[in-house]
Amino acid sequence: MSDEANNTATAAGKQNTARRGFFRAARQYAPAIPLVVWLGVFVGLPLVYVFVLSFTTRGATGLVEYRFTLDNYMRIFDPMYLRVFGQSLGMAVVTSALTLLIGYPFAYFTAKLKRMRFIILLLVMIPFWTSSLLRTYGWLVILQTQGVLNSLLQTLGLINEPVRFMYNYGAVQLVTVYMLLPFMILPIYNVVDKLDPAIPEASRDLGATRAQTFLRVTLPLTVPGIVGGVTLVFIPAVGLFFISDLIGGAKTTLIGGLIRDQFGAARNWPFGSALSVMMILGVLLCVWVYSRLSKDSKGGLF
Repeated sequence: MSDEANNTATAAGKQNTARRGFFRAARQYAPAIPLVVWLGVFVGLPLVYVFVLSFTTRGATGLVEYRFTLDNYMRIFDPMYLRVFGQSLGMAVVTSALTLLIGYPFAYFTAKLKRMRFIILLLVMIPFWTSSLLRTYGWLVILQTQGVLNSLLQTLGLINEPVRFMYNYGAVQLVTVYMLLPFMILPIYNVVDKLDPAIPEASRDLGATRAQTFLRVTLPLTVPGIVGGVTLVFIPAVGLFFISDLIGGAKTTLIGGLIRDQFGAARNWPFGSALSVMMILGVLLCVWVYSRLSKDSKGGLF
């Protein structure tokens, strides 16, 4: 009887311990429940719905017919659509590279300032207070044939007739870099600002030159900021269709504009959903590859 009583008491103790652990975990994670529900309803469910739509069929009247098919994904491999995907990913890669080349030194030297950094960061943040669409129209005024830039160049006598700056790949690339440059500057600035100044000083005390200190010490330590900036730039660069529409015209078609057209004018939601799924997968793959390469380079670049 005593053994039975001991076993019963032990089992009861384990149950009480498990119950207390459950309630402790519930109290710990309770504040996250609203966030999880919010993300599930407004992010998770729409993504699931788009994924399901990608396997359906477009009816003769443009309505969705829930008949399973892989034709939407097979259609993506048409050379025309592959070219749009390649052009969009190329635009995102070039935008990430250019914003990094411009934003890294800007963020680095801003972090080294003592008095003017607040004003400079304020100037970087001011564009966020204005609609990106409105800023695109501002570039439209600058680059158009009778715009500010052509008028200035003609006034200075540098050109005799207006130059066509718009409706080409370069103009779209320029405005995209302008739009996303702050997303590269801020993460890098945040990392550089938190660097311990004693670390590069110790490197120079040990005989390293400024260039060696930067390449072997400072740059590897700021890789997390670079990864964060590239991620924040690369993802929206793929889908900023209104820039290509306004600045590039019909000559520059990106995947974001193609998806917009499928859900709008073409009324082909299944194919638009398939394009969306492939775009998401492509972006995630590129970000994953870049993060892996960045993680491998943390030990040193040279």
